Amino acid sequence: MNLVPLLGVIFMDWSVFALIYVFWLETLGISFFNGLKIFFAQGGETPGPHFTKAFTYLVFRAFVLGFYMIFILIFIGVMIGSKQGEGYEWVQYLVLSEPSFRITVLVFFFAKFFEFIYFYFVKNERETSTPEQHSSYFDVRLIVIHVVLIGGFFAFDYFSKKLGNHMGLIAFAVVFVTVKSLIDYFANGDYSIKALRKNEN
Repeated sequence: MNLVPLLGVIFMDWSVFALIYVFWLETLGISFFNGLKIFFAQGGETPGPHFTKAFTYLVFRAFVLGFYMIFILIFIGVMIGSKQGEGYEWVQYLVLSEPSFRITVLVFFFAKFFEFIYFYFVKNERETSTPEQHSSYFDVRLIVIHVVLIGGFFAFDYFSKKLGNHMGLIAFAVVFVTVKSLIDYFANGDYSIKALRKNEN
């Protein structure tokens, strides 16, 4: 999944806005499913449903992601889009009218939905899951947005001047994919270590 944005830039002419927006939508989807996991969690001292905790988490995440969306629209959509001479072409990604982008988003959400149903209900993970496991208000995904916006912009600016806008976009995508993959890897590795130690105990 992390390679999809890079492939989108190379083969389907995705813009910088599309790269950041698809990650924002991914984060939104994960936040939504985390809210459901908090609501249905049965582990801990008090079994679910945990309506208040889930609602509080979702409202806070919506506020944070809404703030980032405003920043992405202004900085990435308008400013960088204008610099590339794209005008308001980024709007087609915003409203999901670009076919390859829309398919990517739909595939992600369906994959996350089936993953949620299978592991949380069929495999019954909710019986041992606690609300605190899924209620982190700030996570490493927000770090990705900061690092990519800064590092990706400099990479885009440098390579677009040297080799053209398309290579600048590819450089931005490479920074995005690299940072996201590294953070995902170490985050999952840390989780696996914790799970292993818990099983040993």
